[in-house]
Amino acid sequence: MSIKRYDKEFSKPQVILLVFFLLLGCYFRFANLDSKIFWVDEISTTVRVSGYTISEVSDRLQQQDIISFNDLLTYQSLSPTRTFGDTWNALTKSPEHAPLYFVLTRVWMQLWGSSIAVMRSLAVFFSLLVFPSLYWLCQELFNKPSISRMAVILMSVSPFYVAYAQEARPYSLWTVAILLISASFIRAIRLNRLASWLLYSTCSVLGLYTSLFSIYIIAFQGIYLLLGRIKNKFDTIKNYLLFTLLSLIVFSPWILIIINRIDLLQKNTEWMRGNFNFAEIIAVFIGTVLLIFGDLPISQDSDPVQIVLVLILMVVAIATTLKSSYLKKSPVLFGIFLTFFCSIFLFLNYKKLDLVSIIGAIIALGILTLASYSLYYLIKRTNRDRWLYVLCLILSLPLPLLIIDIINQGQGSTAPRYLIPLQLGIQIAVAYTLINKLAIDKKQKFWQITIISFLILGIFSCVRNLNLSPFYQKGRNINNYAIANIINQSNSNLVIIEKEEAMDLLSLAYSLSPQAKYKVITPQQDIIQYGDRFQDIFILRPSKELQDNLQQNPKIKLEQVFKSHLFSADEIPLNLWQLKINYENSHNLL
Repeated sequence: MSIKRYDKEFSKPQVILLVFFLLLGCYFRFANLDSKIFWVDEISTTVRVSGYTISEVSDRLQQQDIISFNDLLTYQSLSPTRTFGDTWNALTKSPEHAPLYFVLTRVWMQLWGSSIAVMRSLAVFFSLLVFPSLYWLCQELFNKPSISRMAVILMSVSPFYVAYAQEARPYSLWTVAILLISASFIRAIRLNRLASWLLYSTCSVLGLYTSLFSIYIIAFQGIYLLLGRIKNKFDTIKNYLLFTLLSLIVFSPWILIIINRIDLLQKNTEWMRGNFNFAEIIAVFIGTVLLIFGDLPISQDSDPVQIVLVLILMVVAIATTLKSSYLKKSPVLFGIFLTFFCSIFLFLNYKKLDLVSIIGAIIALGILTLASYSLYYLIKRTNRDRWLYVLCLILSLPLPLLIIDIINQGQGSTAPRYLIPLQLGIQIAVAYTLINKLAIDKKQKFWQITIISFLILGIFSCVRNLNLSPFYQKGRNINNYAIANIINQSNSNLVIIEKEEAMDLLSLAYSLSPQAKYKVITPQQDIIQYGDRFQDIFILRPSKELQDNLQQNPKIKLEQVFKSHLFSADEIPLNLWQLKINYENSHNLL
């Protein structure tokens, strides 16, 4: 790059803008780390890193009588009795989770402690490494700093990446690994030297030890080599296979653990099998794209799946209308009709939508339109090697997961956190389109407004979530605060939960008052004995068997006091019931 071009690409206003958004992104990632819901997946992290398995903790809690919050913390902090060997043993009992992040978390806890803020700060640290990693990938793809800066700026205020930066799980580190694997791969095929391929192999090992899904990204890079117009193609493919094999050899210790404990892997991933719903999967894919740029509120009376599907039809209709109008073809009438039909459908089915939800649907339509157009523009304007790689990155997780779900009739592809490669590819395409349109399009004012609008949307979404946990992230524990508000109204309460759901109790306990007490039971266990010891007894998510056993006793009244709202049929509701006993005759039942 010439000095003159360098000065143009890195002018003072551009650098100031980049620094401003980086600082803003850092603030959003560090803000209120200890006040967000500490949900069951994060509980699993602390339990395993502390040297316990989930089943071991559940058994121990069930064997105890009345439990306090300090008793629960015992299994979520390091102690001299639990060594690194215990942590490693616990990790091998969950072979579906690659161990690198959890090993680093153990070291982090030894240095700084085990508070919620400390646990999450490691993920925040990794999320900051996303910025230079994304910049490097964009430079390898386009060698244009303005595109790289735009991608980093969009990432800094992306509500999805901010949310997962604040979660004590491996997803921030995995995002870094995906970007490093991708950037080092492009560099390796460009230089085709030993050092560059060794760097690629190192990044691949990092990705594999962070997430087993990294194997799909590496596999799709092989597909890219077969389909792309690569210089010295045979030699490049040979090096790719050789250094991928080297990466797998380094990863082989964990592969052996997976093989030896395949039964545990099958058991722990059982939730991914069953409840197949193709429409919901497509809706999640589209919703995941929306989350890159904005976390849009919707009415609880709405059906997200239907709304997303209708929005897809409207994007198709708008695209048909615009293209037909530009080419002066008759299908323009079809596009107008389809847009009108979709609008009427939304109105008739969602009369209860509030103004915010309507605005959110309109913004979502704009995001989907820009994302779709950006992919089209990327394919149209760049050479085959560039757009094909971005397309392979986008498909590297959704396609295999969708095929697996179709085979197993499962729902593994409905988790947005597994679709990060899809998001990264879309984000890169949008950054490329915005910068190029701003530079060469006659309608620069329109594209300036578009960029400003998307940045404002990202900032608004991050500000809105400063004290909130997104429902797509926290899943079953999103209602912890609402449930805790009910329980905390009592000064003498006992919270009961069955052994299989003990991790939900550990999660909820962070939102309850310090004097709250807990009891972990089996469905057959007698709990009426606690009736005269506590003013109020609550049961969290009782099974059908437990409900039936309790309702057989005429002295007991079981009343549901909180019911979780479900956005899909596959969600696990965390409902709250209250146990009321006729105290006049309770002594006859002791």
